[in-house]
Amino acid sequence: MKQEIVTQYLELKLKISQMISRLQEHEGTIKDLNKQIIALEKSLSEKTDELTEARNQAKELEKNFKKSDKIGKIVVNTDNTAVPTAELKKKLDQYIVEIDHCIEQLRKP
Repeated sequence: MKQEIVTQYLELKLKISQMISRLQEHEGTIKDLNKQIIALEKSLSEKTDELTEARNQAKELEKNFKKSDKIGKIVVNTDNTAVPTAELKKKLDQYIVEIDHCIEQLRKP
């Protein structure tokens, strides 16, 4: 009877040590997963900020595009004076380049 109790005690002790070992492994896994979660949350925050900035840039470019449309009408309606027309065309070309750049930025994943 005493031998059976000793055997049961040793079996229980072995099971407890195995459970403690698994518990420690799981704790390590949990710590690693928590680190990954923190890194992913940081990445998400950065991407959200980038998206917000891109949307703001798109709105600004849309406003500028409306202004450039007005400038285009002014260019057509101005007299044949060389200086104002050249400056307006130059500004219009600058807006077009900025819009093309913004479109390329929005296309990138």
